[in-house]
Amino acid sequence: MTDDSVPAPSGPRYKADEIILYGVELNDTSGVAHLNVGMVGKAELQVRLASTVGITGSTVLAYGYAFEGHCYRLDSNRIFIVTGPIAQPAAGCGFDSLGYMMWRLTASSQILEISTSFADARALILDAQLPGKRSPSSYAITLRTAHRNGRLSND
Repeated sequence: MTDDSVPAPSGPRYKADEIILYGVELNDTSGVAHLNVGMVGKAELQVRLASTVGITGSTVLAYGYAFEGHCYRLDSNRIFIVTGPIAQPAAGCGFDSLGYMMWRLTASSQILEISTSFADARALILDAQLPGKRSPSSYAITLRTAHRNGRLSND
């Protein structure tokens, strides 16, 4: 019996900034991850890491992580491309069974997050641009044009 709040023990060497990422590997045996795009059986997104120098990676559907002796659950499932560390069977944080894996990273490891959202165009484009949901840089542009009375130049 394991405790859901105890992470895996450190590896053969202690690393002060180690992060243990818990999840499942989405890659099939040929190294391709198949992501459903909402049209089951009709279309899918395939993710494959291509490298000319032999770098390999995992497409990880992450559920949680451990850092400095504490376990954390992610607010929602997130997809990462992790290069470098080889996946190990999960130990700790309640991920000890059901096929979960773990990746040992350092805080400075470079990883790529694939952000997925599935909705209609109104939600993903129009509603995302409503005030409060836009990036801060778009507010700065609006403020500059408002300062000049809506003119695009100072003439």
